[in-house]
Amino acid sequence: MRFPSITILLLFFLTSCTTEFELEAPWKDVPIVYGFLSLQDTAHYLRVEKAFLEPEGDARQNARRVDSIYYGPEVQVFLEKINSGQRFELDRIAANLEGYPRQEGAFVEAPNILYKIRSADINLRAGDPMRLLIDRGMDLPEVSAETRILDEITIRESNPVSPVNMDYDRTINFVFNVGEYAQVFDVRLLLYIEEERSGAQTVNTLEWVLADDLRRSSSEGRVSVGIMGESFYRFLSDVLSSEPGLSRKFLGFDVAITAGGAEFVELLRLQEANTGLTSAQDIPVYSNISEGLGIFSSRATAVREGVQITTASLDSLQEGIFTRDLGF
Repeated sequence: MRFPSITILLLFFLTSCTTEFELEAPWKDVPIVYGFLSLQDTAHYLRVEKAFLEPEGDARQNARRVDSIYYGPEVQVFLEKINSGQRFELDRIAANLEGYPRQEGAFVEAPNILYKIRSADINLRAGDPMRLLIDRGMDLPEVSAETRILDEITIRESNPVSPVNMDYDRTINFVFNVGEYAQVFDVRLLLYIEEERSGAQTVNTLEWVLADDLRRSSSEGRVSVGIMGESFYRFLSDVLSSEPGLSRKFLGFDVAITAGGAEFVELLRLQEANTGLTSAQDIPVYSNISEGLGIFSSRATAVREGVQITTASLDSLQEGIFTRDLGF
């Protein structure tokens, strides 16, 4: 099993939590942390939980008990700017009341306890080295982790120029600029297609992954992903099917990029080092959290909206060998 992509990881920590650990071990307070800081967020949310099972306890019952998986209000969570030593305490909130419900599953869904601080109250800057600190009290060791804040991503509008020529044998390059601490990237296209059945219109959104867990190859701030025009039509042919009475209109696409920090690279390296003929049976769990498990890192996202394709490319959608039966 491979690790999920950056995008999935970033979404996952707000709605769910799953970490492998020995449930039947003797009682021990084990912090479980998921947190990703971004300059683009209006507020920062961190998941801080605990994982333990009393001897001879029932894991399924404990997962449904709030006090079994969440720390109480006596636990303090801080973000520290390492260069200045400034500390900022995060608020303990029920995130389900702010529009972040927990995914249904083994764990109790409400309240969905997260720790929050508004961006305006901490004023992060690109390149800032940041430290997470958790004071659990009870003479337990302080929990800590560190990361650097990623700079914003800039997508070059000249690569490709809109409208895009999707000729079958043409290479289309998607180019973007990143800061020095961004190390791994996901690049996706969100394709918008209007579909009409019996006079009723709907817009279908298709996600096309161009690059998944793309590593930075040099210290240069320019990253590029290239595709062949033919792959555009092949993708649509693979995910869409013909249907009598259905007509389609291609509305355009967005370019969406997600970047992760060095912690993601270490996670991926650990996974890759344990695959193949010499791998162990179990994939080890990556963590940069002292005294616990999880990941504390930084992310950046960018979206270029409303990219169109040329008239000739629209003609290829209608008459081309891969898509001519799809109703465009």
